[in-house]
Amino acid sequence: MTENIAIYTGDFSVYWSSILICLAVIAWFFLSLAVYAPRGRASALWVFLPIGTVLSLLLSRLIHWYCHAENYGSLKAAFTDFSLGSYCLPGVLLGVTLAVLLVRLLHLSDSAGRMFDALAPGAALGFALIRLSALFNNSCRGKIVITDPAYQRLPIAAAYKTAAGVADYRFATFFVHFLLLLLLAGLLLRFYYKRGRRPMKSGPRCGHTALLFLLLYSATEIVLDSTRYDSSFLRSNGFVSLVQILSALSILGVLVFYSVHSVRANGLHFYHFPLWLGFLASVGVAGYMEYLVQRHGDWYLKCYGAMSGCCLLMCLIVYIMYLTVCQKRRKRPAEE
Repeated sequence: MTENIAIYTGDFSVYWSSILICLAVIAWFFLSLAVYAPRGRASALWVFLPIGTVLSLLLSRLIHWYCHAENYGSLKAAFTDFSLGSYCLPGVLLGVTLAVLLVRLLHLSDSAGRMFDALAPGAALGFALIRLSALFNNSCRGKIVITDPAYQRLPIAAAYKTAAGVADYRFATFFVHFLLLLLLAGLLLRFYYKRGRRPMKSGPRCGHTALLFLLLYSATEIVLDSTRYDSSFLRSNGFVSLVQILSALSILGVLVFYSVHSVRANGLHFYHFPLWLGFLASVGVAGYMEYLVQRHGDWYLKCYGAMSGCCLLMCLIVYIMYLTVCQKRRKRPAEE
């Protein structure tokens, strides 16, 4: 679409969405570098950058091809013609994870957990800009049609042109995600610099900022991916999307991690059981809301409101479990 072209000369075109994606990578890297350099080897991030970029590109493309094979002529075409199709963000997370582990395996960093922590706030900022880039193409649209003119504007709705050339207003899924991820980036930075005063009773000292990112990012994806009509599904499953499945497993994985260390540090206590039961109940209600919203097209507000509440409760339960593993806050000299 010509209105989304930033630079056009002859047969060469650069789109605004592409510029924002490049800015997302730059912002992610330099924020992570600013956070990591005072506590780690800055050279490790420079080695990580090309490896992480290539792996993220290939894996996110591979996942999108698997879920949307109809958009490509073949697997070879998916990796030879990048003007077609799209990408899946879970592939970026997987690529980054593999790149960090590879850098650590090469002994270029002193701690994989510390590098993950430094990358987490930048990941939230980078993902935010990637989501914002969708405003400059036809991908920032949900399956919820906004008919009330009072809400046919950002941050609620985004316009896109249908095949007939008519402007249609749909829920601005990616723009809402952009706002949430900006907030998440700020929360992660605060957590990263504050949690140094909370040593752990059990488990590694590093990696908790990255786990918090995984927890909160996954919670947003469970809800917002449901609002999209172009979600990526497993070929054998059409009920919940691949992103929702991976997000739910990620939240569960973080809970299991802190539960194991909580029991190891404190022993099995009564408070563990209501936390686990509350988590299971939240998962069950969220799943039921997903079922209802697919069966009743006019229940969006109720279902997504309840689903959001359940995801927030899951995050709160995991955070409480994390606190049970923390030692008491050390007082500052002025407080002693």
